[in-house]
Amino acid sequence: MNRHFHKAEAMLRAAKPASGFRPQTQAEWLALLKAHEEKMYAVLRTAGQPAAQARAMAHAIYGGAAGLMLLDIAFKE
Repeated sequence: MNRHFHKAEAMLRAAKPASGFRPQTQAEWLALLKAHEEKMYAVLRTAGQPAAQARAMAHAIYGGAAGLMLLDIAFKE
């Protein structure tokens, strides 16, 4: 595993919601969103994409409203 994955894993552990599952506050949602974005960045960097391109693509997929929608769908009951 490379340093990008280690950073993403640490962010995911830190972003674990207090409830243990679904984020309850906006801060929890945003922390989880940023952690997922960082994980995608790690995947793209490992696949050989340049840093700027990987960051832009990770943000396009997991950043902002698109990322929140994906997380919300993942937590639907």
